[in-house]
Amino acid sequence: MLHEANFLFEIGSEEIPAGYIPSAVKSMHDQFSRLLEENRVDYAEVKVFATPRRIAIMASGVALSQRSETAELKGPAKKAAYDSNGKATGALNGFMKANGLVIDDVFERETEKGVYIFSTRKLESKDTVDILPRIVDELVKSTPFPKRMKWSDKTLTYPRPIRYFLMLFDDVHVPFEMDGIYSSQSTRGHYIQNNKMIPVNSIKEYGAILTDAGVVLDQESRRSTIEKMLNDEAAKAGYVCEKDDELLDIVTFLVEKPHVVVCSFKEEFLDVPDIALVAEMREHQKYFALRDSRGQLVNRFLTVSNNPPTENIRAGNERVITARFNDARFFFLEDRKKKLEDIVDSLKDVLFHRDLGSIYDKIIRMKSAALGFSEAMGLNDARKALVERAVMLSKTDLNTAMVYEFASLQGKIGRIYALLDGEAPEVAEAIENHYRPRFQGDDVPDDDVSICLSLAEKIDNIFGSFSVGNIPKGSADPYALRRQANAVVDIIIKNEINVELRGLLESLSPLYKNGGDLVDKIIEFVRTRAKTIFTESGFSYDEIDACLSTESTDFLELHRRAESINRFRKEKGFSEMLLGFKRMNNIVSGFRKENPDYQISFKNSLLKEEEEKALYEFFKTHSGDIGMMITESRYLDLFKMIINGKPLIDSFFDKVLVMDKDIAVRDNRISLLEGILSNFTKLMNFSRISDK
Repeated sequence: MLHEANFLFEIGSEEIPAGYIPSAVKSMHDQFSRLLEENRVDYAEVKVFATPRRIAIMASGVALSQRSETAELKGPAKKAAYDSNGKATGALNGFMKANGLVIDDVFERETEKGVYIFSTRKLESKDTVDILPRIVDELVKSTPFPKRMKWSDKTLTYPRPIRYFLMLFDDVHVPFEMDGIYSSQSTRGHYIQNNKMIPVNSIKEYGAILTDAGVVLDQESRRSTIEKMLNDEAAKAGYVCEKDDELLDIVTFLVEKPHVVVCSFKEEFLDVPDIALVAEMREHQKYFALRDSRGQLVNRFLTVSNNPPTENIRAGNERVITARFNDARFFFLEDRKKKLEDIVDSLKDVLFHRDLGSIYDKIIRMKSAALGFSEAMGLNDARKALVERAVMLSKTDLNTAMVYEFASLQGKIGRIYALLDGEAPEVAEAIENHYRPRFQGDDVPDDDVSICLSLAEKIDNIFGSFSVGNIPKGSADPYALRRQANAVVDIIIKNEINVELRGLLESLSPLYKNGGDLVDKIIEFVRTRAKTIFTESGFSYDEIDACLSTESTDFLELHRRAESINRFRKEKGFSEMLLGFKRMNNIVSGFRKENPDYQISFKNSLLKEEEEKALYEFFKTHSGDIGMMITESRYLDLFKMIINGKPLIDSFFDKVLVMDKDIAVRDNRISLLEGILSNFTKLMNFSRISDK
């Protein structure tokens, strides 16, 4: 509860769907705070509480009246305010009339757009009690819900019929009415245990009144109570309650005062895959599954009740789950009449997208992508065969009765059926894992078969969506392509896969409409998501930009390079080394900008100065080491070696004039610098790195 609250507004209604409430609580908190601020009403804190049958807004430190403020009013431009004789025009007179001003109240001020007419006005300070009804009226009408309804003869809309309003300010009832529903100074108790209106004489007593009336108002308190009760009851029975935060959030808004009931079901149902039984319990009935110390599902479950446990409540829930489990067993037995491999052909009749064909067409495209990744990963023929088998079976569970009933089991039930069919464990795991990561923070697949299938799934989704014009714009991303592109980069980096994505996409492009024209767009799309991952890795903007601005699409190597810059820039001499390479780059790029097609070549005989000879010899001597370090991704060793050549670079620029009057000497020196830079320009763009 909110201590020292001096404002209370409660909306009492019929039971609102649990899924509607969390977003409404946040919205009401934000909107009410904003409306107070917009109306110049000072306050200390706002909290919103909710149960299935009420949403209550409480605020502390709400001022008795609006703040006094002086508003500045901007009128017309001076040239439009006065005529040639200096008299007020209609524009100025209209401005003064609209704001209750006279000519002595206005003044001129220079702005960026010229001289304008201004005035000031002290804003009226109204009593807060007169403003509150308008604020809560807007709040009730504007809070977003997935669906609203009308009832009786009302024009007002709300998710469920509103039965009453309660509004108090400084413990005094605030009269308020919406569509014939009037506010009072009373709240309602628990709708079964204490279903009556109860007077609230002071805001301070509000929480205690509801507690006595069988209502736990604070959703956080209700949630923690439910969690403790679930764990306690499970422990008493000798089991562990399956952790399910999402379900816990839902049941928190299904009850006003929680009670936990221990129920059971027939052991024979345990022959059905446990994920199907858990799905029946949580999705249809909002029950919590119990497991033993080995993690095995047991024939007990917990339900959260809004009323104290009785034998009737227990028997009713057990009767319902028996019917549900009979359905699950039927679905399972029907599915087991066929193996997954027998379902593959039926996918030809399941539409994936009207322009992309069937699910079968999708898995054929995925096979090409998966085998492409398997080549990049260097898998042997046996592993490639497993990848191909996993691709062909990856979508078969979409045509099972179990997935028809529970879409959440997609992939998961496929893994179980594959194991029952005798498929290789890697194939079975890949059927489930190719959907991972399913959400931010989810683990990425780490088995080579699962990795190939997961990457193939996501690449096909992205390429396919781009080919039919479903490209994310602004914040809209209905097919979650950004998340999938993010996953592609994440999987590649975490599993240390070297693959040039551009080459792979180009090889797949004939499979998609205008595929060749989409490769650059998809690369840029993935590169944008890579920036996010690199940022989350702790790399700075310039480090990321220096690497991602190259032509490379090997995101593992790009990540390694950004990491090496991030680590090495802390070393002594980094800034000086960077300055030297930037000078080289500026000279060469400036020359090439003016002479893009100019042909030059390097000749050792044209080296005149000792400093340019020394620079040439250093990089010639280390050319083999440079190539080896790049091949082996030893970027830190590479940078350390370059620092050893820093004095030679400095001496070169101190003593040698690159743009010599002798064209042959000039061209030779530019060729020398261009040759040195060519070792590194494909790695990173030194010009993008800040030397600060």
